[in-house]
Amino acid sequence: MKAKKCLALVLAVILVFGLAACSGGKGKTIKSPDDFVGAKISVQTATTAHDSIQEMQEEGKDIEVLPYEKVTQCFDDLELGRVDAVYVDSVVAGYYLTGDTKFQKVWTSSEGEPIGVCLKKGNDGMTELVNDAIDKLYYNGTMASLSEKHFGSAADVEGVRTVEEDPQLDLSKLNLIKDGVLTVGFEAGYPPMEYTDDSGLEYIGFDVDLAKELANVLGLDVEFVNTSWDGIFAGLDKDQYDVIISSVSITPDRQTNYSMTDPYVANALVIVTMK
Repeated sequence: MKAKKCLALVLAVILVFGLAACSGGKGKTIKSPDDFVGAKISVQTATTAHDSIQEMQEEGKDIEVLPYEKVTQCFDDLELGRVDAVYVDSVVAGYYLTGDTKFQKVWTSSEGEPIGVCLKKGNDGMTELVNDAIDKLYYNGTMASLSEKHFGSAADVEGVRTVEEDPQLDLSKLNLIKDGVLTVGFEAGYPPMEYTDDSGLEYIGFDVDLAKELANVLGLDVEFVNTSWDGIFAGLDKDQYDVIISSVSITPDRQTNYSMTDPYVANALVIVTMK
């Protein structure tokens, strides 16, 4: 009888610690990047958040970084209590913070992180045309409608561009587009920007709708090429698609190596923790 009681006590202790480990958000309190030292932080690999936290490590800060291929894995591990926080784009954080959620945003960067369409270096004519097409979508209200649909308001596109005249598109710059099809490289695992519906069969999201609208004003069909984020730029270099429309942050390095449009969405880095 005593042995059974001891066993029951041991099991109860194990259960308590197990629940504590899986409860999420019970580790180090994170309020800003200053609190990353000694903490476990998840990021999506090869993103600006990943670059930012690697810079902190290079400065000598003791941060345990858990990089994942999919941003969804970052939030899964936060909920399971395996990490203390997720370092991520604000447009993605908004998806997880909508409605009755267990997550909370505790910090937002003061500097913006604009997002643009990425094309192969030297493809200046097509870049200019895509830029003009985005202007047209701003002018006719499409961008505001897409922002309201996917972000809940037009705030993420308001003020990004001011377009007072309807742009005239020079479609002769489509000479590099084959068979009248705009091929778009993206990573379908970054809600609400680009992901799949519950069936896993249909691509949805802000960037997906943007690509369709761009193709429409350019008189093209659209084809999506789903690829992993860490190989997405290599795919563009190999001409596997015409453009990348996949929450590509405009950074000095990317502007050096690729042809980037002007921003089409305002963005920032944020920190998300459990409530």
